[in-house]
Amino acid sequence: MESQSPSKTIRILLVDDQPLTGHLLKRMISQEPDMLLYSCTDPCAAIQLAEKEDPTVILLDFIMPELDGLTLLKQFRSLQRFAHIPIILLSSQSDAECKAQAFRDGANDYLVKLPDAVEMLARLRYHGEGYLQRLKHRLAQQALIESEHRFRMVTQSISEAIVSFCPDGMIHFWNRGAENVFGYKEFEVFDRPISLLVPKEYLSQYARMFFRLRPRRHILAPEGVSQGVLTDKILEMVGVRKNGEQFPMEISLATWQTDGTVHYAAVIRDITERKQAEERIRYQAHFDLLTDLPNRNLFLTRLDENLAVAGRQQKLLALLFIDLDRFKWVNDNLGHEAGDDLLQQAARRMKSCVRKSDTVARLGGDEFTMVLFDVADVPSTVRVAENVLKQLATPFLLSGQEVSISGSIGITFYPADGTDREELLRNADHAMYIAKRSGRNAYWLFNPDQHSA
Repeated sequence: MESQSPSKTIRILLVDDQPLTGHLLKRMISQEPDMLLYSCTDPCAAIQLAEKEDPTVILLDFIMPELDGLTLLKQFRSLQRFAHIPIILLSSQSDAECKAQAFRDGANDYLVKLPDAVEMLARLRYHGEGYLQRLKHRLAQQALIESEHRFRMVTQSISEAIVSFCPDGMIHFWNRGAENVFGYKEFEVFDRPISLLVPKEYLSQYARMFFRLRPRRHILAPEGVSQGVLTDKILEMVGVRKNGEQFPMEISLATWQTDGTVHYAAVIRDITERKQAEERIRYQAHFDLLTDLPNRNLFLTRLDENLAVAGRQQKLLALLFIDLDRFKWVNDNLGHEAGDDLLQQAARRMKSCVRKSDTVARLGGDEFTMVLFDVADVPSTVRVAENVLKQLATPFLLSGQEVSISGSIGITFYPADGTDREELLRNADHAMYIAKRSGRNAYWLFNPDQHSA
């Protein structure tokens, strides 16, 4: 049978002078992919074979010539390497005194030889998996113990803050990374509450969160050896520095026990730069960087949202397309910097013409849009358009000189002119081009008859 990873494979060593037992057991586990059998018919060679094959479970026949099972059991238990490996005694008959003696000498179980294959496999799996789990924990404990003296040296060289505290919340470890993040020296925070690092307005919220993350149980390590239990969660919280400055931080929390006492440790990262970068990305995805107006993506999202609400509440909505006349002349004669300045000033003027609940967006180039939600009537929309034209006709100071431009505006209404986004966009665009062809510095209300013509 092909061996699997030692951490998952149950390696069974059978010591029985009768080969038949090994043949029957091998047939029994042939359908168990995570079990591997080694047979030994010479009890005197059993320990040597066990040292070579590193079994997970040992089966010993109770009665063997030269070396009986109880004697071999004692020999195994006398060796530190096999002190914790499950050892099962096998016998051809069930005898209460034999069972009692086997358990007194250190056996983990006592089975009658192959009376029930299902029970035999269940017992082997129970003892094998239990041992592998305990072995895993012991190795982890040993690694923790061996690395404890390196921990402090390593943590002092890590840029991230590492803070350890007791169940009562009092800090008892603080690395140089924590000094850099929070501004406190270790002596300033030692034996002070961890709440020192959290703004007062967040204390109750974080206290509830921390309580939910506390492990409900811990792995109890034998003989007081510490054992770590990761919560496997990363939290984003708000921290506060010594100078009172608040900042976003990311926390990875861990817990462990030493002699029955629970300890906590937090790896804390200042994520201010990451949050700022994320905010820049979000902003760039939804806003025009030159004018700070919503871009095409955000404009279409808001238009869809306004149309949905207008449909449910039976509200009137106006969509305006605005094109700046003579923008190309400014770019060609005064330069792109002046053109950018014109777009910025025009955007501010157009925003001043509408309510905060309305949307003014830049689609690109010199094209702008307005979404006026819940307008009273057509005349009120016309007044907005006239005000926009007036603002755009007021001279702009560009590159030290006054420059006059104008605007062309196309206006369409929901639901009179259209009930879906694409139809309204086409209507407003068509009306805007009619306004431009009619002499510019004008607005035009969409007329379906003219559109079809």
